[in-house]
Amino acid sequence: MTTFKVKEVSKYISNVLRRDSFLSNISVEGEVSNFKKSGGHSYFSIKDDEAMLKCVVFKTIPIAQSLNLTDGQKVVVTGTIMTYEKGSYYQILCKNVEEVGRGNLYEQFLALKEKLSKEGLFNSELKKPIPKFPKNIGVVTAKNGAAIRDILNTLRRRYRIANIYFYPAKVQGIGASDEIALGVKYLDSLDFIDTIIVGRGGGSFEDLNAFNDENLIRTIFNCKKPVISAVGHEIDTMLTDYVADKRAATPTAGAELSSVSMDEIKEFLNQAEKKLNKNILEEISAEKVQLEHFKKELEYYNPANRITTLKENLENLKKSLDEKIVSIFKYNKQLLDFKRQSLEIINPNSILDRGYSIIYNDKNEIVKDIKTVNVGDSLKLKVSNGEIISDVKEIIDGN
Repeated sequence: MTTFKVKEVSKYISNVLRRDSFLSNISVEGEVSNFKKSGGHSYFSIKDDEAMLKCVVFKTIPIAQSLNLTDGQKVVVTGTIMTYEKGSYYQILCKNVEEVGRGNLYEQFLALKEKLSKEGLFNSELKKPIPKFPKNIGVVTAKNGAAIRDILNTLRRRYRIANIYFYPAKVQGIGASDEIALGVKYLDSLDFIDTIIVGRGGGSFEDLNAFNDENLIRTIFNCKKPVISAVGHEIDTMLTDYVADKRAATPTAGAELSSVSMDEIKEFLNQAEKKLNKNILEEISAEKVQLEHFKKELEYYNPANRITTLKENLENLKKSLDEKIVSIFKYNKQLLDFKRQSLEIINPNSILDRGYSIIYNDKNEIVKDIKTVNVGDSLKLKVSNGEIISDVKEIIDGN
């Protein structure tokens, strides 16, 4: 038996497909799933109830630039069946894609969305705020999926102070939506849980369809705790995204929305510390100014300082009084000297010292007029060093 290499078998299959004229220009109808663009190329799948076929539109094909499909869209693709040898799978190299309607699954999605929207389950005013600093975060997703790893790694990096409570659940296939709903209910029943994250990684529309289940949507709507829906990639939008309190584009984004990062907390604390220090310094400065004012007032009203001031004033008054007394004494002495001199001038004794005398009659009255004296009267003559007694012998009229 001949043994072949893998690439030889793959190349043989590719050549067989190329030689088949039926497969070189074929049109296939199906429902779009998992449409995405990369490097200008478009990749998606078309499917029906029993099978799926991969499709690629290279950027060199005229329709590549304007092509934009949504999951659930029903299309007819025309092209050539070929193999991708490195991946060992076959695909349609599409030359044309025409829309023919919506797939049944997507129609069901739209109908349920409209029904629940009319009931008010998606109203923004009913959304609960997400706690900024949660202590306990609940997560419902697959046990071995990439979502739980992304969520745990993100929270360990950003917000490692939170406790993570994980409820493992199927996220696609039969019974997946029921398991997810049970997980949400259980975590919501725990009083200590602050926030619930429910989601999974990317996939086709049908892979993510468990998150469009009506029972799950109503379970999330009735939650007491805020719920973050983190399903698929950014372009994927499930009904859980509409009913949840917050929609995250990916599980990683869900972890980020459930908390603040430690860097943000540190920055917040640094800014708060700066603001606090500034306020403290301003408060201290204001208190210091007020203290200086009180100090000056205290110094002004201080009894000791008041006594010192009064003592100084008393000393000044005493000095001024002494000067006044001396001045008054000096003035009075001068006045007294003047009076004394004046008295000395008019002092009778001073007149007597100059040779004058005073004449008294026998009644000891001063004789001022010769008419009051008679011959024979006895008179007393007062001189500076004594008295002379004489009798009047003759009176001569001076006139």
